[in-house]
Amino acid sequence: MAFLSGRGDSMTPAAILMKMQELDLALDRDEQTLRELPALKELARKRAAYQKLKSEEARLLGVRKDLEAEIEDLVAEQKATEDEVTITQEDAQRLKDYREVQALEVELSDLAKKLDKIAFSLNDKRRALAEARERETKVSQYTQKFEESLIAEAQATKEAATEVQERVASARREREACAANIDEGLLQRYTASVRAHHGIGVEVLHGDTPSVCRMKLTEASLDDLVREGDIATCPYCGRLLLREEPERA
Repeated sequence: MAFLSGRGDSMTPAAILMKMQELDLALDRDEQTLRELPALKELARKRAAYQKLKSEEARLLGVRKDLEAEIEDLVAEQKATEDEVTITQEDAQRLKDYREVQALEVELSDLAKKLDKIAFSLNDKRRALAEARERETKVSQYTQKFEESLIAEAQATKEAATEVQERVASARREREACAANIDEGLLQRYTASVRAHHGIGVEVLHGDTPSVCRMKLTEASLDDLVREGDIATCPYCGRLLLREEPERA
């Protein structure tokens, strides 16, 4: 089945090669444009910053939870110690022996010191908890606003890149159609030439001079090209050399 140009004409293998080269060069440009799109780079930077914010948010949540647990333990310890003080005081009132009363007074003194230490720790922990909650709230609010702006920017970036992405997709489809309509051996020659010559693997003979390497051919070289056919190989640069300019698709 013949491969047709945009006008509906059947395309020659030479024309298909030129079309493939145009498509490959356009694909390289557009794919590089996508890679270097400033909006994409900025979006990637902001996504990394957002992940750091989320990590900090999780860390602060952990700090708050730990402080709340420590305060809960201290409050429970305080209550148990206060109960112990009450029981000890009641025991002291019933005792008559001086030495036993003195021992309970020492115990009460130790319990009072313990309560003072617990109260001091509670004040520290509650102050730290208030600060932790304040930091957590600020980071959470900032993260939420950052996330909203990131979503909006991602949408805008997607719209900016869509035109280029659609062009790339269209060019790839057309390129696949071209490749499917030439001989496998010729396709391999084209691929090797493109790889060896940094994307420009096909040139056209203008008179006695190839269009890319610009090395004037001798009469003997021109005769060799005639024997090779419409698609030859440049004796100087090694690119595929079309003896005639194919009609544009």
